[in-house]
Amino acid sequence: MGDYLVAAEPHRSLVLQVYDERYLDIEGIEEEIAREEILSASVAGVTSDPTELTTISTLIRDMRILLCKARGTISRGKLTPRIDWMPSRTNSKVTRLLVDDLRGSLPPLGLRDIKIGTVDNESQFSIPAEALDGRITVITGRKESGKSHLAKMLLRGLLAQRAYSIVFDLNDEYGAVGQRKDGSSTDASAMVRVMRPGRDMKFSLATIGLRSISNLLSHSLEMPGTSLREFVKIWEQLDNRDELTLATLESAIHQWRCNEFVRDALFARYHTLVSCGLFTDSEEKQFDLRDFFTLNPDGGALVVSLGGISPMNRRMVVELILSKVVELLEHRKVPPIFLFAEEAHLYLRETYWEDLITRMRHFGVFTVFVTNQPDAIDQKIYRQVDNIFLYNFSNDSDLALISQASTADADTVRAIVRTLPPRMCLLLGYAVRNLPVVVSVDPFDSPASGTTRRFFEETEQVAA
Repeated sequence: MGDYLVAAEPHRSLVLQVYDERYLDIEGIEEEIAREEILSASVAGVTSDPTELTTISTLIRDMRILLCKARGTISRGKLTPRIDWMPSRTNSKVTRLLVDDLRGSLPPLGLRDIKIGTVDNESQFSIPAEALDGRITVITGRKESGKSHLAKMLLRGLLAQRAYSIVFDLNDEYGAVGQRKDGSSTDASAMVRVMRPGRDMKFSLATIGLRSISNLLSHSLEMPGTSLREFVKIWEQLDNRDELTLATLESAIHQWRCNEFVRDALFARYHTLVSCGLFTDSEEKQFDLRDFFTLNPDGGALVVSLGGISPMNRRMVVELILSKVVELLEHRKVPPIFLFAEEAHLYLRETYWEDLITRMRHFGVFTVFVTNQPDAIDQKIYRQVDNIFLYNFSNDSDLALISQASTADADTVRAIVRTLPPRMCLLLGYAVRNLPVVVSVDPFDSPASGTTRRFFEETEQVAA
């Protein structure tokens, strides 16, 4: 399913996509099948059939109906969305339409191809990197269906085009994206930098800035507005004196004249900032996001390893990085970036989702969400999604949710996605000009990472 057909007439052709198939159901066919089965079981020997009625009956019983959706009209070699006509049953000729031929009837979206797999069992299939640029993309499906596998292919493809990416890596599986399975390095190897918050990724108050800290206190640590206003006053006073450090911040809170409840709230958040291990006063240990772009003039991927750190620290790191990125983009100090968010619902609060999609994409943050829980992403995001890579799903509510977000109809999504084997996905949206395409994703030449630990496999290795 998912194959394309074309019903051709002399001057135009109707493009059809197969979304389901079933046996021909005509009146009395069940009785005919039952009669032949009884006769074949009760009559011994071989009967003569000079008119070959049995052959005709078999052909009729095996006939199938292909259920299709009209996708557009090809006229003079160009595909248009017009579907306000029906081809003749007697004069039109129905043949298979290959995806390559279908795409040839459309103007290209870009010139920077990212190869992801094959279509029609043999033809290589690529999407233009421009289809991700300025767009919102969702990769979703059941666990172990191949979502992260595809995301890493897209990331390596963007690196080949000298783009910048930030990856929130929840399962520590993107660090080897620049390497091959045999241990050799690709051209992208030197462009990938893996950092673990609290170890080699620490921020100073001065470099991260008031805006990012304020967002952190408001969204992640839920500081009340009254306390946040006092914190801003303390910060500005220390910043004007060029004395902004963790030590001076603590002393200033002690000496600040304010309500005791406000002081308690300030100290509670201050001690959280100190104990989380994400901040330092040492210039040698601090991480400045601008340095990443300066040291990688030909593009790169900053992989933020979030595995093994607390949920609170995850949210804090994400808030800090996203706020700082937007601030730098607003002042045009860094180029636009692609953001890969693995299981984003685990570390981004709902209050930040809408801002991430609406405001940040205009400044130059183009997000790729990777999740096996499509219902965890807010409907406000789905309404703005441009590309969807959809792996196997059987849950009706998940399929209904995704169908509403895509330009494809619910029948197509439900029927095709239920039958997809692992490593195959249904691509919807802008990257394929709203013409759904089933893609068999290629194996990714990279060392295995992020795999699930299994008890019996480890027991066998110890025994060996």
